[in-house]
Amino acid sequence: MMHLQHDIACCISFLFILNLAKANFQNYLNPQRRTNHLSDNKFSFSEYMESSDNDEKDRTSISQWNQMYQNVPKTTIDTEQASDLFNKNITWESQWAKNIKFGQVSAVSIDPNGNIGIFHRGTRVWGLTTFDNENIFDKRKGPIQENTVILLDKFGEKLLEWGAMKFYLPHGLTIDTHGNYWITDVALHQVFKFDSKDIARLRKGEYNQETMFSDLKPSLVLGEAFIPGNDDKRFCKPTAVAVESNGDFFVSDGYCNSRIIKFNAKGERILKWGRTTYAYAERDPVPNAFNIPHALALASELNLLFVADRQNGRVVSFFATNGTFYKEYKDFKRIGPLIYSVAYAKGRLYLINNPSSYNIHVQGFVLDVNSGNILFSFRPGQDMDSPHDIAVSEDGSEIYVVELNKNTVYKFLQNINTSVQTGNSVVRTNPHHEPAPLTDSDMNNLTGGTTTATLVLSLVTAAVIFIALCVAIAAVLARCQKRGRLFQYDESAVEFSKLVE
Repeated sequence: MMHLQHDIACCISFLFILNLAKANFQNYLNPQRRTNHLSDNKFSFSEYMESSDNDEKDRTSISQWNQMYQNVPKTTIDTEQASDLFNKNITWESQWAKNIKFGQVSAVSIDPNGNIGIFHRGTRVWGLTTFDNENIFDKRKGPIQENTVILLDKFGEKLLEWGAMKFYLPHGLTIDTHGNYWITDVALHQVFKFDSKDIARLRKGEYNQETMFSDLKPSLVLGEAFIPGNDDKRFCKPTAVAVESNGDFFVSDGYCNSRIIKFNAKGERILKWGRTTYAYAERDPVPNAFNIPHALALASELNLLFVADRQNGRVVSFFATNGTFYKEYKDFKRIGPLIYSVAYAKGRLYLINNPSSYNIHVQGFVLDVNSGNILFSFRPGQDMDSPHDIAVSEDGSEIYVVELNKNTVYKFLQNINTSVQTGNSVVRTNPHHEPAPLTDSDMNNLTGGTTTATLVLSLVTAAVIFIALCVAIAAVLARCQKRGRLFQYDESAVEFSKLVE
């Protein structure tokens, strides 16, 4: 009898464990009980169409801008409400780097030590005749003779300058978390990576003074010099680069091709998406139809890539793993029809607009990344002229904006404990999936779908428990049969049947 009671207790324990495993497994598979993230779906084939090399011209002329927005009522711009967004807790350091002379400043980035990298064009200016009708730059003009890359400390003092005789028309600069410099040159139609160790050697003066600039070589070059294209090996005026911590990187390609391309650390293409918004005809374009994807920003903890879709006046976010659309940020009434750049820090997006034929403030904006609400705006003592790029420190306390035509760099300091919430700028999320608002608890789990490894592990665990249970029941039955009590009615059998039920 004691042996039978022991066997019955073992069976009950296994049944209890099996029920727990079953409940956890069902909760895992039940979408109503999990954080609702986007699946790994792609765009349809037709939405991946790319323009041919010769379909797109230089689309920066004022006449085309006016054509794009000629049917939009000017009365929709709420200038009074836009003025109310101004935040006095973001202060402008008016004397920062005032003693340094720049050309057209196209890009700004912050290195891992908090120093500020500036990319400018020296005496070269991008005008209406810079490129021909085939987007080809006249290389007979030669490279820019001045140093085009300048590194400043937080006080605005120059630490390093380089880049003379290397670049023809600077556009994008990104300094990644390892201190590598990623550069795009729209005249060369190329993307360059300069290793942090070589930049450090420059700062230490380890290169021969007479040949140091010619000795400094990029460790990675993508694209064919001066040859525009939209195939696997060529770009056409690439605009920006965003780099993940593992070395994978994204390129926005850019003025002609309107596509985003993802590469691994070796420079091998692993993903691309996007097409052109043709002839300014799409007033509400689909998420991957760009009109000059002009700047990129990554939110690593959210697994999101943000694209400043310049001429469409919006920021579009995608899952960095697979290019799936997540959310669109847009507010024509307050921000206007042009968004030139985007940066991300601590759950906030930082944007800059640009002059248009409408009466709006040219300034920076801060948005909440979850709701899309405009929190506030900021600017120097007056409106900016032609802001081209923006960078934000990791904690959001420092903001840098570069002016293209005024050859100026602004530094702003933000009290990151201050928050004002005004307005709502979210226009559209993925129509097939409504993700739950992001919280601190689920930010690290935002990956776009269930992992196969976790599912297999759950199935294996359930199978092991089931087999163990079967073995235990078989042992009980065998022992009962051996004693001749398999079908004998007794008090123990009654108690067992009640427990199982």
